[in-house]
Amino acid sequence: SHPTRFNDTLHPLPCNNRYTALTFAAAHTGVMHGLVGYFDAQLYKDVSLSIHPDTHTKGMFSWFPIYFPIRIPVAVTAGQAIEVHFWRKAERQKVWYEWALLKPVVSQIQNPNGRSFTIGL
Repeated sequence: SHPTRFNDTLHPLPCNNRYTALTFAAAHTGVMHGLVGYFDAQLYKDVSLSIHPDTHTKGMFSWFPIYFPIRIPVAVTAGQAIEVHFWRKAERQKVWYEWALLKPVVSQIQNPNGRSFTIGL
């Protein structure tokens, strides 16, 4: 038999909102203008998919890094703690990310409600 089409009027789509906080040390002294995100997944034992420059899967070109700009650049010193919070928000027709620094300074939330960038579904 053929698979049944998913009817989201009977079964609403699961919530795809996500949240995480990351803390790491600045590698160098300088001015931080943003952060870069890469996709890297270990699927099974030695099977993985990655767009990270150090572990890039050969021939994989369908996914690209994401840049999370910081509206007001922040001076950092090598070894200084950087804490950033990320929210992945989703609505029926779009997905977007919001982010904010908590260390070394507290920033405003960047891209609130997908104001500057969304991904259409």
